[in-house]
Amino acid sequence: VFGDGKYTVTNLNYQQWNWFNTEDHTAGDSNGRMLLVNASFTKGEFFRLPVTGLCENTTYEFSSWVLNLTPRNDFNNGSLPNPCNVRFEIWDSTDTTLLISGDTGDFFGSLLGEPGEWLNYGLVFQTQPAQTSVILKMVNNGVGGYGNDLAIDDIVFKSCGDSISVSDDANNNAIELCSSQTPHATTLSAIPDNSVFSSHFYQWQESSDGTVWSDIAGSTNQSISISGISTTTYYRAKVAESVTTLNNTLCNTVSDVFRININQAPIQPTMECWET
Repeated sequence: VFGDGKYTVTNLNYQQWNWFNTEDHTAGDSNGRMLLVNASFTKGEFFRLPVTGLCENTTYEFSSWVLNLTPRNDFNNGSLPNPCNVRFEIWDSTDTTLLISGDTGDFFGSLLGEPGEWLNYGLVFQTQPAQTSVILKMVNNGVGGYGNDLAIDDIVFKSCGDSISVSDDANNNAIELCSSQTPHATTLSAIPDNSVFSSHFYQWQESSDGTVWSDIAGSTNQSISISGISTTTYYRAKVAESVTTLNNTLCNTVSDVFRININQAPIQPTMECWET
């Protein structure tokens, strides 16, 4: 019997007769698994995951999709089901210091006859200097017994960054030129929206095809002056919260791409001596 305090990882939701018969949350995931939890009568931790290989001084988001498995209007012995309530916690690698936590609050299931509703919850936090690992925990805050049963899927731990646009000194986001207008010179600026990063470090890059990128030596300011452009060239900036993580693709974010597109002018036609 799949009673209180039990959990399983499964691709089929068949453990209780009154639970929503649902698939996992991941779109297009044939035969995908999810974590099913019949929460205990006692409040406490039910999920723990060490996370390693993190970048120091970097903002991360932990998120997960959860689903209340019991219809909220399903009476059982004259009682409605208890809601689910989960607390997400991020601890340091020694499991002694709580870095951040957040509660989902009470959330109920869908109505009888409706499909179960997946809800997304998460936390945003910043690692400290020299901190490269943490412990992720999920804690049951709800009341055990009838209800407080949930499915969990698509647990994600990812670095976050600002949305960063690039514009030139005329406020263009791209340029179209004829080859007769070259060589071209301008100043590009990276403009973060400051939605995540508390500090910004830059490394500008260039590319001839928009696919293969090379760092531009010494170009580590928010703006870059370029000149002598005579062929199509692409520019972007890598941005990080710490100079030590600027060149780590797992830690930085990349700006929008600024394209200077050079269209080749046709060859000037020649004239015969008898033509006007």
